Amino acid sequence: MKKLIILLICAVLLTLSACSKDDKPKDQPTAETKAENNKDESSPPAASGDEEAEETAAADDSENTSEEDATNENQDEEEKDYLTSHHQFVASEVTNLSEKEVSNMWGEPVRTEKIQFRYSGTSNFIPAAVNYYQNEKFAVTFVEGKAARLVFSVIDEEILFDDDKTKALELAGLPTDVEETTDTDTAFVWNDIGGVHEVTMFSKGEFADYLYIILDEAYK
Repeated sequence: MKKLIILLICAVLLTLSACSKDDKPKDQPTAETKAENNKDESSPPAASGDEEAEETAAADDSENTSEEDATNENQDEEEKDYLTSHHQFVASEVTNLSEKEVSNMWGEPVRTEKIQFRYSGTSNFIPAAVNYYQNEKFAVTFVEGKAARLVFSVIDEEILFDDDKTKALELAGLPTDVEETTDTDTAFVWNDIGGVHEVTMFSKGEFADYLYIILDEAYK
């Protein structure tokens, strides 16, 4: 009877031991799979967050650029609210244009003159060119390939030098409510007017002859 009891106890112990060994391998792979799953699950949201951040940043940049463009356009419109239907061109828009760009505006030059240009305050001369357009109505001085100075003939418009001088400014797309800085018998001078450095109007008899425009201060 004792032997039978001992055998039964041994059998129960062996059974319990076997069950315990079987349970451990089943639990371990499940934990590793969970860790891998958690890693995989956490990665996509991170990537998604980066993409959303990039998209948001791109949208913000686009919005800022649009706002800047709109602001610049509004500023340009405000700055040029003096333009009238009588202007033939806008002097400030000629500044630093290339010869090709000016030809797109006024056609090919009727003639070209080679000159030597000296920057103010220096003693060095550099090659430059003066191109004449539209039967010499416009003469543009190009320095290092950029439009630096402009002569606009207005003698054919028959503008009275003293009484109607602002009409010449109007034709060149310049403001007419600016006081001249120099006033002589043969010339009026305006500084920092309409986006150009200096405008001098010369007379021919009782009429305005031409506007001599220094487009950029660098070419004074």
